[in-house]
Amino acid sequence: MAAITSRTTSVPEATSRFLHELDELLGVPLATDSRFVDLLMATPDPHGAALGLLRVIEAAGEGSAALLDGVRTGSKSELAEDELNRPLLARLLAVVGTSEAMVDHLVRHPDSLPLLLVPDPFLLISTPAASAVSLRAEMLTVLGADPEDPAPRATVTGDDGVKALRRNYRDAVLRLVADDLSAESPDEIVDHVMAVLSDLAAAALDAALAIARAELDEAADIRLAVIALGKTGARELNYVSDVDVVFVLDSAETEGARSLATDLAQRMRGILSDAGGEPALWEVDTALRPEGKAGALVRTLSEFEHYYADIAENWEFQALLKARPVAGDVAVGEAFSQSLLPLVWQAASRPGFIDGIRAMRRRVVDLIPAVEAPRQIKLGRGGLRDVEFSAQMLQLVHGRNDEDIRTPNTLVALGELGEHGYIGQQDASVFSTAYRFMRVVEHRVQIPRMMRNALIPDDEAKLRSLARSVFRSGSRTGDRLEEARRDYAKQVTRLHEQIFYRPILEAAVGVHGAVVDAQKRGSSLQAAADRLQAFGYVDPQGALGHIKALTTGMSRTAMVIKQVLPALLDWFSDGVEPDRALLAFRRLSESLSSSGWFLKMLRDSGLAAKSVAEVLSLSGYATELLLRQPAAVAWLDRHENLEARDLEILNAEVDGLLKRHGAEAVTPIRETYSRELLRIALRDVLGVGDRVAIPGDLSDLMDLAVRGALQAVRADLDGPETPDYEFAIIAMGRWGGREIGYFSDADAMFVYRPMSDDLDAEARGRLSKHVTKVALQLSTRLKASEGAQGVDLDADLRPEGKNGPLVRSFSSYQAYYAKWSQPWEAQALLRARPVAGDDGLIADYLALIDPLRYPSEMPQKALTQVRTLKARMEDERLPRNADKRRHLKLGRGSLSDVEWTVQLLQLQHGHQVEGLRTTSTLTALDVAADGGLLPTEDAEQLAAAWQLATDVRSAVMLFRGRTAESLPADHTELEATARLLGYPAGAGHDLEDDYLRTTRHARSVMEHRFYDF
Repeated sequence: MAAITSRTTSVPEATSRFLHELDELLGVPLATDSRFVDLLMATPDPHGAALGLLRVIEAAGEGSAALLDGVRTGSKSELAEDELNRPLLARLLAVVGTSEAMVDHLVRHPDSLPLLLVPDPFLLISTPAASAVSLRAEMLTVLGADPEDPAPRATVTGDDGVKALRRNYRDAVLRLVADDLSAESPDEIVDHVMAVLSDLAAAALDAALAIARAELDEAADIRLAVIALGKTGARELNYVSDVDVVFVLDSAETEGARSLATDLAQRMRGILSDAGGEPALWEVDTALRPEGKAGALVRTLSEFEHYYADIAENWEFQALLKARPVAGDVAVGEAFSQSLLPLVWQAASRPGFIDGIRAMRRRVVDLIPAVEAPRQIKLGRGGLRDVEFSAQMLQLVHGRNDEDIRTPNTLVALGELGEHGYIGQQDASVFSTAYRFMRVVEHRVQIPRMMRNALIPDDEAKLRSLARSVFRSGSRTGDRLEEARRDYAKQVTRLHEQIFYRPILEAAVGVHGAVVDAQKRGSSLQAAADRLQAFGYVDPQGALGHIKALTTGMSRTAMVIKQVLPALLDWFSDGVEPDRALLAFRRLSESLSSSGWFLKMLRDSGLAAKSVAEVLSLSGYATELLLRQPAAVAWLDRHENLEARDLEILNAEVDGLLKRHGAEAVTPIRETYSRELLRIALRDVLGVGDRVAIPGDLSDLMDLAVRGALQAVRADLDGPETPDYEFAIIAMGRWGGREIGYFSDADAMFVYRPMSDDLDAEARGRLSKHVTKVALQLSTRLKASEGAQGVDLDADLRPEGKNGPLVRSFSSYQAYYAKWSQPWEAQALLRARPVAGDDGLIADYLALIDPLRYPSEMPQKALTQVRTLKARMEDERLPRNADKRRHLKLGRGSLSDVEWTVQLLQLQHGHQVEGLRTTSTLTALDVAADGGLLPTEDAEQLAAAWQLATDVRSAVMLFRGRTAESLPADHTELEATARLLGYPAGAGHDLEDDYLRTTRHARSVMEHRFYDF
């Protein structure tokens, strides 16, 4: 025997123990054979390989001699230096050292062991197309069925047939795993692996139907076709996955045939998927059939045609893209393809088709558990789904007019898209390479236990074994695998975000009307316009004009924008009005074109660029504010810049403006107000901070502006001849409650008081005119201008309304409230909150109104009057034809219902319960619940309705820049409102359902608590 250097010491003790047991079983000194040990240690898991081989040899018993003969050459009497067939032995060790599931199969069926020693790789015996035929023939022959029969029937049926089918399937998988693991370049054959797995699944489906047909339909009368969808339909199936199918019955069949066809389909599923003596293959998933699990398992072809013509949702056409007949009646399957597959390309032109599919993709990503997301190679960012999704979206957009790119297979589609210019050929190559790599990794994750899995292991030892099974040479560490996976994910993510729009830039800046190479159809202007329209741009020609203006030329601005615009266009399309966003971006860019920091931020800060896109595509209100103050876009580089500023700092800033500008300070104060209003709006749009705090922040900002402006106006108008006086501004309504939105006027009352009681009539008259002038000047100077947002002071809630004096003296208020005050005015005073002016007057004014709004007793007459007034308001003030369920202020369960219920509690109990003496609706509700005046559940339902109605009003204002009376009925506006309130894309109707349900509950509480007290 040739001299052999011992490697026992390089093998872990537990592994060495298995090798010595093998020595005893085989009578061959493997444990000390350096060549064998080298091969063993090269496997992904040497310990597992040794154990697996031991299990297989023990199960093979006397048959193990055939195994030993298979890995020898030359003399079979002893294992000499030149006798070891290293490739075959490496093949055997790779399988038993990688797949415990295949070891289990060999232990159950040791006579399948010679399949591992087939000298010609199973994959390369024939082309994948030919292998489909041979696989089907082999599977049917095992069952005694004739592959040439149009409706083959098995002669081996029942449990024997099921076992034979499943074993034959796993024998084929065993050969495939051996070829796959032994390949020098797994990524170069992975498309063949996927095709063989798909054809093997198709063969199993046909074989299962042959068994079912023999058991249930001996006459073979039922013309049933099995259509594969998903990965099976695309011939890109992985080792373990659900096999998505639908069952199609010939339209001429009777109802009795339908029942029998359903039995056949159910039996097929059981043969392949039910638990039994031999492990099941995979789940036959029929959830993609019309109406899903609620729909009939089997439908006729005409029923399919009707469903897809009139009922099917957008995503169902995307699923149909991968449909392929794989088993059963060939003619019925072909008829299905000819009739329904063209609908995929017609459906792609439906309004919102692409947006809906993209929204569904986002929802899938959002559902990935956070702990799994970093390890997901299938569904996570930059994973397999992003490659597939990119290819499918481009196919759906351009396949309407280009039949050459209509293919269900991802790799074939990428090649065609690159060839025809819909995607750069280099980009297509990056996608394909990444896809192949990730498919190999996915397969290697599944092979060990043959379980459905797409997660990279977090266990270090398992990660190392995975890496060793993926890479055949070079570094085979877990670090290398992780680095490669991250790199591919990064490339895919970058391309996925830009690939739809890069050809648009090329077309937009090219020569209009130029002749397009027949092989580069994707670079045409029409293709660019089609792509823009498919992704939600209503005016694609106008959008191309903006793109051309932004990117034409060799300036630094054009160069930077060319880099970032593909991603921005994608983010714009994620919004609800991408055309408006693109125009706004053009205006913003033109105003900042000379600002180097802006270009640098766009190029270097993904957060800033994405935030810009989100603001421009979702909020017309914030966009207009931003276009007035374009430099504020710098805030978007860090969301911390949008956080609410400390009121003391803002007050100090206003004080500084008053010191520097004196009587002219109103303009810079208004600019400060406008700037901080923009900060709040941006925070709201981008979801930074707590949305519940926004009304209070807006109210505080308004207080600040009015307070500062009053000081400036008085500094301008008060002179030496002006009698000394005190002046105060009382906020009313939502401003008084610190509950304003972007839509709110500043409801106010003005009160003054002479400092001297000795003024004669003339002096009093002059003072009255003077304070009126102060109020008028204040209102005028605070109004919005072209350069800044302003505050609209509205004094209509003053005593006697528009018929009463704009400014009343304190004594006039005393007289009026003593003689004329009505219950509704006491109710209005519940919101009265002093915001500016002299402290002494403010204190006396509060002392005057507190007994009115918090009476010691509320007479029955006053209570009846309040209730009557509420009922009249519902009947008379609600606009004609307005939907009472949707009106945000006066509708059922909306703002007024909640506020009047709370205010009635305050009028009744505010005198006794100090906590009710608040201008805040939500605070009063909390106090009422805590004090037992209102059941907690009722208070929570009222608060939820009030908050949701308030949020909806603000969100609509943010979106369209004007106020909303009702919950939007327009789809676009409803969708935008939902997005601004934190709902996911496509959830506009979820907001609608939530609003109607919440306000319905609130109305029920209001009717009981307001009218039945």
